[in-house]
Amino acid sequence: MNAAELKFRRWLNPVMAPHWMLCWHEDREISPGVPDLHYIPKSDEDHRVGWLELKALDVPLSKNHRIKVEPSQHQFIRKWRPYMPIHFLIRIKGDIFLIDGSYHAEIPMAAEISTLMSLSVKWFHQDDTVEVLPGILKTITRI
Repeated sequence: MNAAELKFRRWLNPVMAPHWMLCWHEDREISPGVPDLHYIPKSDEDHRVGWLELKALDVPLSKNHRIKVEPSQHQFIRKWRPYMPIHFLIRIKGDIFLIDGSYHAEIPMAAEISTLMSLSVKWFHQDDTVEVLPGILKTITRI
């Protein structure tokens, strides 16, 4: 995990704590490719567990600064995405993109923000996370 991803992770946890229950996945050597966290919305409705892979850059997306997806992550997503919702939550500077895991091969090819926008379920500014992300995740995981 790079410094930008660690910063994103540390920021996301307290911001979203009122809206979801989550479990971080720490054992990279034991279970390579497993997304960074799984969550379930706090809600009166029935939801299944969703999975998020966090990615972040503190510099603009470009040909020299792209989002890296490890081979084991591609493999995990290909195997498990048909059975559970897996998404990438990507922060580029102050913008956040929620992208369906089905685009795992396209994400590392993106060198422009417009590409991430076109792949996104939703994109928003980091300051709007609490207003935007919980509702989207509830929809994604609703049974």
